[in-house]
Amino acid sequence: MLTGFVSIDVLSCECSSLPQVLLHHGLFPTAPSQPRMAISVDLLSFYRALFERSCDAINALASALKTHYSRRGFQVTDARVSHIHVIFMLLNYITG
Repeated sequence: MLTGFVSIDVLSCECSSLPQVLLHHGLFPTAPSQPRMAISVDLLSFYRALFERSCDAINALASALKTHYSRRGFQVTDARVSHIHVIFMLLNYITG
């Protein structure tokens, strides 16, 4: 079962603090000095995109996904792709 949690050991040295090392690897620390957990920066970015577009659930998800992927350099190449089509593609990908 996939829980989404992964345990890793992170080593840091005097030249970089642990939060700096985590951020360098795309993880945001949950505490400023001695974090015991970190959250993916990509997940935080996706949450931000979802929050920005949270007026209508289906349109919000489709628009948030478009914003999230656009910020990473992916563009929708066909204007005829509907929001519903994108959602069903995503659901098919998630559920396998």
